[in-house]
Amino acid sequence: MSKPTMFPAQQATSRRTVLAAALSGLGAVAAPGVQAKPQSTVPVTPAPSEHGVAKVRSEFLFFDDPVAKLHAHLRLERTLAEQSYTITWYHFVVFMVPVTRGPIPLVRYEGMEFSYLRHLGNNNFRLHAHNLSFPRDLESGKFTSTVTNPVTGELINIPPTVLTNDPGTVHNPIGFRNINSDGTYQIRYTMFRREDNLLKLDSVRGAPPEKPITHQENSCAWCPFDEFTNTNIASLPAHFVGTYLYDYPGWAQMGERPGHLMAQFDGKKISSVEELPDEYLDRARREYPDLLRPRWEDFDKPLAFKL
Repeated sequence: MSKPTMFPAQQATSRRTVLAAALSGLGAVAAPGVQAKPQSTVPVTPAPSEHGVAKVRSEFLFFDDPVAKLHAHLRLERTLAEQSYTITWYHFVVFMVPVTRGPIPLVRYEGMEFSYLRHLGNNNFRLHAHNLSFPRDLESGKFTSTVTNPVTGELINIPPTVLTNDPGTVHNPIGFRNINSDGTYQIRYTMFRREDNLLKLDSVRGAPPEKPITHQENSCAWCPFDEFTNTNIASLPAHFVGTYLYDYPGWAQMGERPGHLMAQFDGKKISSVEELPDEYLDRARREYPDLLRPRWEDFDKPLAFKL
C-alpha cells in the first residue's frame, strides 16, 4: 500500500472574514436613528492550544497494487479467506418517494445478511448472500405486519423481506461480475480514507444488468485504523451506514404510480448468529431457521462465463 496522500485542510479565511464582519455589524442595530460609527474588522485568532481543539486528520489512501486494494475491501466488508462467511446485523428506515411529494417515512426493518465467500484461485473471490429482515412500526418499534400507505391512505400488508435469490458475484482486482451474466465487469466506485483513528471506505454499487434502472446502493464502512493496518486480521470489526434506492415492491400496492423507495441503513459485523438481539433471533429461529447458516449449496451453480 502506498503512503497516504494528505487531503488539503480546509482554509478558514472566508469563515473568519464572515464571522468578523458579523461581529463588527452588531453596533449598527443598537439604537434606531443613531448612525453607528464604522468599526474596523478584527481578525479572529485561532483557538488557543489549551482549549484542546485539534484538527481533524483527514487523508485519502491510495494503493499501488490493485490486489492489495481488493484484499483491503474484502477484509472490511467481508473477509479475506479461502472459504468463510460474514454476518452483518442492521436497521433500516424505508421512505416512499412519490414524484409529486418529498420522501415520506414508511416503515423500519431489522435484519441480517449472511454472506459467504470462496477463493476460486488467482484472486477471484466468489460471493453469495441472503438477507432476512422483519418490519417494525416506525413509532412503537414493535414488529408489525401492516403499514398505512401514506400516498393512497390504504392499510397494506407488509411481509418480512426474505432475499435468497441473489445470483452471486465474482470479485477480482479488475472489478466484479454477476455469476449469471455474460462476464462483463462492473466497476464499483470506492475510496479509502483515514479520519482521525478510523479507516473509512466509501463505496457506490450500481444496479446489476437485470435490475431496473432505479437501483443503487451507497455505503460508508469503518473500523479502527490500527486494526486495519494489522494484516493478521482477516475480517475487520466494521460498522457501516448507507442508502439504498429501489423500485416499489408489490406489497406497496402503488400500481403504475411513479416513484420509488429509498432506505437509510446502519449496522455492524457480528461474529455469529448468537450475537443477534434476542427478539430478532428468537423469531428467526421460529420462522426461518434455515437462514441462520451459510447456504454453501449456492456454489453448486456453474458460472455463466469463464474466469
